[in-house]
Amino acid sequence: MKNIAVLLATYNGQEYLKQQLDSLLKQTFSDFRIVVHDDGSTDDTLAILNEYRDAYPEKLELLFKESCGSAKANFLWMLSKVEADAYFFCDQDDVWDSTKIEKSLKALGSDEEPKCVFTDMWVTDDKLNVISDSFIRYIGREPKNNAYTQVLIDNPAAGCTMCFNKSLRDLIVKAESIDLDNIPMHDALVLAIASIMGEVTVIDEPLVYYRQTGHNTMGATTESDSDKRNRNVSDFKNGSLFEKKKSFINESRVFAGELAKLDFIPKDKKNILLRFTKIGEKSKLKRMSFYKKYNFTRAHHNLWFRLWV
Repeated sequence: MKNIAVLLATYNGQEYLKQQLDSLLKQTFSDFRIVVHDDGSTDDTLAILNEYRDAYPEKLELLFKESCGSAKANFLWMLSKVEADAYFFCDQDDVWDSTKIEKSLKALGSDEEPKCVFTDMWVTDDKLNVISDSFIRYIGREPKNNAYTQVLIDNPAAGCTMCFNKSLRDLIVKAESIDLDNIPMHDALVLAIASIMGEVTVIDEPLVYYRQTGHNTMGATTESDSDKRNRNVSDFKNGSLFEKKKSFINESRVFAGELAKLDFIPKDKKNILLRFTKIGEKSKLKRMSFYKKYNFTRAHHNLWFRLWV
């Protein structure tokens, strides 16, 4: 691969942006370019980007457009505008391990079928002190749960850990008619299409320092078993437990409905997606049978999922 693009979405990121850019410049694999679109920052983010562009004119490229309005819209817009052999998503406030690009590209290989690689992350505080060695397990997911039926309800991959090839990128760009309001995030869309149409590979080690700033679009949260029990008991007492569970899975069904609209999805998988959107209308036994047959499983809490939704 000769053309590697790291897509960096920025918005009011002045506090941590330099650390992220420096970590990109210290990668053991250096033959890549950083493509940035700023989504309307009002702080010194643009000044920092211009500073680095002046210092590394062959390395950093700025795209200009009106505000996209969200991180997922920003990343997907950049993806549609940038031609490359392989792509990485990059968040402004993290720090990458120096081997991240090298290891990800090695795992990606040169296959022509759509393929996505993702890694784990260290969860840190705002000073990069490590809270957990596994973001995926910290949020109650499992890296091996990356079949499309699992991604719909329990996506284990963060976008900033992903690397994927042009074949997958081209499919995502073809999905431009998808309603962004009906997908959780850009990473869920990428991983779902990869698992439906090609291959997903996991590097089960942390290669990103995922900084918890209090302003993350999707932060890392965890609960102890006792906390979960107490929360569920409280929700049950106030009558909101089942509604919360149904609301959670209804978002997944809406997402499945959007995927089913794509004309390149194979008929057999499209049928499963469509059935999933309406499976809540079936009896409890039929729902449980459907979930088991088509591997709609979560890393945890499968019992309530199968019984109630």
